[in-house]
Amino acid sequence: MPFGTGNGPGVWCHGRLPDYHAFSGRGGYAFPLYDRGSGADASNLTPAILTALAEAYGEPVSPEELFDAILALLSATSYTVRFAEDIEDSFPHIPFPADPDLFKQAAAIGKEIRELEGFVREPAEAFKPRDFVRSRSEWTGPVGLHEGTDGEWYFCADDTGRFDGLPPRVWGFSVSGYRVLKRWVEARAGLEGPVYWPQFRDIAARIHELLHWFDQADLVLEAVLGDTLSRDELGLAPDGQAQTED
Repeated sequence: MPFGTGNGPGVWCHGRLPDYHAFSGRGGYAFPLYDRGSGADASNLTPAILTALAEAYGEPVSPEELFDAILALLSATSYTVRFAEDIEDSFPHIPFPADPDLFKQAAAIGKEIRELEGFVREPAEAFKPRDFVRSRSEWTGPVGLHEGTDGEWYFCADDTGRFDGLPPRVWGFSVSGYRVLKRWVEARAGLEGPVYWPQFRDIAARIHELLHWFDQADLVLEAVLGDTLSRDELGLAPDGQAQTED
């Protein structure tokens, strides 16, 4: 969203094709990693970039590694702030590192982000300790999360489901101005609180861990921007298309 540039990651990974209005009411773009119509392992990534990176790094680069590296770099905490003016007018540009070790670091972080955002795995135990979103009472009413005067939270509209331990950064996390956890709860208002409490805690834990990986990606992005591969080095024309030889 134009008014939300600088808030949250530049991209989001879905396990299945999402609704184009997933984070706004104005539509969006989806770029599938795989092209299943062309074969089980066919990807939508330009073969030329895979070849160019393999030559630059001295070893093969798989479509999954490239996807994960892109996901990490565009998810870095500062990416949308650094390049706010550019991404208001065009698609994000990816700064590929000259150092193969930095590429591997980005790919490893991107894999963690992909598995969390795509619900491939559960959040790590380190990001949901006993005092994280800790229940203090039963959940008997319909969903209606609100904050009480005592500084604690209530998951249900009837003041049941009292809990604490919700980090402000998790509650305030947004993607281009879309408050993820807040909107998730609002979409379930009036439904059964006991049913949705475990899911609420899972979503909160995912955001908690994602924020960690976004910060780690930011450290890699900082290092990458100090030494990137140029378009010429990658054999790309100014418009981003692979060059051809006569």
